[in-house]
Amino acid sequence: MLRTLILATALLLAATAPAQTPPCFSTNDFTVAVGTSVTGYGFAGENARAWKISPVTSMLIQSGQIYTRNNTLSGSVYMSLEIWSDNNGTPGARLGGGSWRIVNSRPFAWQGTNFDAPVALTGGLSYWVAWIDPGFSNIPTEPSGAVVLPRVNRSGTSWTTGVAEAPKLRLFCGLLDDANSVPNGIACASASGKLPVVYTNEQPAIGNAGFMFEVSGIAPGGAVFVVFGFVGGWTPVAVPGLPTGCYQNTDVVSSALLFAGTGTTRGPTCAGYVSVPLALPANSAFVGLSLSAQALALDAASTAPLPFAGSNAQRVTLY
Repeated sequence: MLRTLILATALLLAATAPAQTPPCFSTNDFTVAVGTSVTGYGFAGENARAWKISPVTSMLIQSGQIYTRNNTLSGSVYMSLEIWSDNNGTPGARLGGGSWRIVNSRPFAWQGTNFDAPVALTGGLSYWVAWIDPGFSNIPTEPSGAVVLPRVNRSGTSWTTGVAEAPKLRLFCGLLDDANSVPNGIACASASGKLPVVYTNEQPAIGNAGFMFEVSGIAPGGAVFVVFGFVGGWTPVAVPGLPTGCYQNTDVVSSALLFAGTGTTRGPTCAGYVSVPLALPANSAFVGLSLSAQALALDAASTAPLPFAGSNAQRVTLY
């Protein structure tokens, strides 16, 4: 049933969603005004901050972004964005989310992740959007922002009430896209119910040495093949042997075998996440080239002849 819902929703969105699709739910995202406060770097571990949202209408959320940066920490450190249920005024259970890698050279920007499960929000009910970071990150809030939301912080496993604030937040009913970056096809869940998802927070501009594809929704420590193709108009095709609902969403020219992280946003790896850096050459001859990536995660609990869960493909066009 879950796969049927995902398939029907994703096919509809894929057919109608243009580049830079507007969010289904957002707060304080009409400007780039942002405060200067940063999160602390506690010895107890990563930070968790959550804002309470109450959408008016029902929607199915597949990705999210916040407006932030971190130019203090270096190396392999990450951020995560998640949606949680409400439990009497505090976050209850995690419903879906994902992670992305911090890039110090990236200025203040809308950045985020596709979610490892579609999250159905029911209009009139309350949920929590949780942001997890390693420390020293700019808090994604707008001074004098119009939409002020209740906020909690997590220390260990307990949530405590903080001062309400105006987060700069976007939630999307489709996978992340941009003017030169669009998803292709749909993901199929592993036996655990999680979806591998591919996306990028970088612009595919020629000369961008920091470009990378990112993958979330993998079992911690799990093996994943990331395949790459160049056909811009690739039509997803079913692959015999893969679980029902799994598709090849890009042509395959090359591939890389990686293993998902097992750590926290503090690194050096992040649980269920991998990235594939691809420095783009500073050569105008590559303008207009299409480049796609799809992830195939080994699923030991699957009974399919080819025991893999497959992601969407993310297709970028160099400019």
